[in-house]
Amino acid sequence: MPILKCRTQFPLALHILTSLASLLLRTCVVTSCEFPEPLRMAAADPPWISHVRASLGGSVEVPLHDSEYFIRHNVMQIHYPGLKERPHVRWKCSMAFDDKLLLKREDHNANTFYRCVRFYVRSPSVVQIAWSYENDEFDDALCAEDVLALDPWLLIRPETLHADHSKCPFSGGFDMKTIDSETGKNGCNLMKQPMRLEAECIGGEGVVFDYITSNCLPDVRMYARQHTLCVASWTDRENHYVVLRRDEDEDLWCLVMPVTRSIEAVTTAFLYKDLTCRQHPTTSSSTSLHPLFEQRPAKYLTLLLSVHLYPTVCEDEYSGCSDEKCNLLTRRTCRRSCKVCDAQTSFPPACNYPRRFQGHWKLQDINGASDIEISGSNFSVSNVGNFQCVTYPDSPDRKSRIFTTVSLYNNGCRPRFTCVKMRRLGPAVLSYSLSRSIVWPEPEKAHGERICDESLFQADHYPIDDLYRSHEKAAKPIFSSAPDAHAVPCNISNVMTISATLPDGNVCTGSLSKHCEDTTKLRLEFSSCGDLIPASSDYQCLANFMVKTYEKLVLIRNVQNFRDARCFIFHTKYSNEFYSLVAGQCDLMAFTFVKSSLRKPLLKVMYREEAESCRSVPTLAPTAPSTVSTRKATSQPQRLVNSHASMGDQSGRSDFGTGKESIPSSRIIEVESSGGRVSEQTYKEPESPTSLGGESRPHPENGRNCGWKNFAPRYAGLFALSLVVFHHLCSN
Repeated sequence: MPILKCRTQFPLALHILTSLASLLLRTCVVTSCEFPEPLRMAAADPPWISHVRASLGGSVEVPLHDSEYFIRHNVMQIHYPGLKERPHVRWKCSMAFDDKLLLKREDHNANTFYRCVRFYVRSPSVVQIAWSYENDEFDDALCAEDVLALDPWLLIRPETLHADHSKCPFSGGFDMKTIDSETGKNGCNLMKQPMRLEAECIGGEGVVFDYITSNCLPDVRMYARQHTLCVASWTDRENHYVVLRRDEDEDLWCLVMPVTRSIEAVTTAFLYKDLTCRQHPTTSSSTSLHPLFEQRPAKYLTLLLSVHLYPTVCEDEYSGCSDEKCNLLTRRTCRRSCKVCDAQTSFPPACNYPRRFQGHWKLQDINGASDIEISGSNFSVSNVGNFQCVTYPDSPDRKSRIFTTVSLYNNGCRPRFTCVKMRRLGPAVLSYSLSRSIVWPEPEKAHGERICDESLFQADHYPIDDLYRSHEKAAKPIFSSAPDAHAVPCNISNVMTISATLPDGNVCTGSLSKHCEDTTKLRLEFSSCGDLIPASSDYQCLANFMVKTYEKLVLIRNVQNFRDARCFIFHTKYSNEFYSLVAGQCDLMAFTFVKSSLRKPLLKVMYREEAESCRSVPTLAPTAPSTVSTRKATSQPQRLVNSHASMGDQSGRSDFGTGKESIPSSRIIEVESSGGRVSEQTYKEPESPTSLGGESRPHPENGRNCGWKNFAPRYAGLFALSLVVFHHLCSN
């Protein structure tokens, strides 16, 4: 019996200690609850706005809206400028559950209510909230997955909206008919020449609405032919949701496009004039904070979309062309039926790209890596398009390395005519630039001259800029994908002692030197920045050249990480500084744009040349990952989401409160003091009776060593340390 008594007291005491620790952690989580940092505002910042309405006035900078959200630290206050008689609502963050926040309502009413929320950051300027129902009791069941429902009304941050851009999530071309939720069917639906919608046929084109004439325009604050940017997008099982913005101002729409579409069938999409994104216009949120606003339905267009294919450059715009009488008007829309062209013979002869340009290449740009393939007559850039080389009588001479191209599609997009310039920068480096494309029909004369007109070599409007099309006389460098790509001498005269400023403002000191053993390699070393930047990196020089008489570019690629492709750019006028940029930005405009703050360099480097010309450098060995976390302790238990997933989808989810907790035998506990300094304390689990010497020790027969007097000292240290840890965490 004494042994039985010992075995029952031991886990009971441990359970009590664990419960106390859990209670302390629960209290700590409550006191540290705050809204995600990207949503929070400074005192003078304008609010997030919601219930953005169309065609009701407003200003260019701030669209008309019915509600405003002021989010600061752990308080969210909602104002209703569109409903003056409704009082403000104040929500305070009470508890964080991993990626969800339990809020307590604090306003003029004496009653207390609770709701749970989750924030979905669709872009830096677009946020969507999932709400639970309102409850008068504090209940963590409010944060269950099946309780939260998305509010279709988006939160918008107008002051940063102009800088937002997202790649459109679908591509295709459609003949379009429209039905207005207020006025009904569009009379232009009966026209033989169809209205059109085309999306991202070539990367960066956005979504284009073509209503043919202003008489066909519904009330959507658009022009007859309207180009829109994709600001933010996300996808569920059924639909793509795309927030669109007009180039000229802050007018916004939400386009809801089915994920599954058929070429043979009509697709029904919705364009919301009021900024709400819902699966269907009749769908409403049962958890809406704004029931009075729900009584005023959102305005929208129903889009009936059908696909008409253009397999050649000689096609009719619509099926009824064969019955049309040919005249000056119909010759443009019914080119095939009116014998303006011949589908069998009108396609221009194909041409091949130079053999030494053919192969697999990589573009490393600020929006990531792109695969490029040049094969025969085809030039393909992932996420941008395919460009088939063709020859017109007036196409540029092949020696100029300027090529006229055609892009054909099987998704309904009309053909595009684009000019491509190429140039070799080194044995393993090319550069290319794309013109703005001419949309079918092709020019009736001077095809090559018009397609390759110099005025078409321009970057897109901000914020897309030169992600897809380069600035005039500039081009994007691309690197051979071959691991044994031919290198060139680096053309760096001396070892440099450097001081480099990172994009976040941190300054690191180190050196840049050629390898004495191999002058095609550089070593970049930093001694003062810890984990902010690798302490040592080897780069191979793949090209160096003068972009202007006073600017030198050295294109390099990391020997151990091919995704790290960049350049160093030097200017003779600035003899003690140079810049490092991502490879895709290493062009004619690089130095000028950095100096004018239009491009942000990876490194801004001040340097001093040393007497030695190179350094003997041992080969870098692979670095084993650290097994001890150096992450700074934080008082923010929640994690923020990206634009395509909820916070609960991110890796690193805490198992606290799920029944999956485990206590390892040894762990590093990071404690942040009130001064912000992190100290590490090691806690080691007390050895159990079965772990001493590998054998089980028998309990004393009288059980004297099994009571509180014996095991309390073992766990008193754990409990005391827990108090210290939670005190420091909660006090911050």
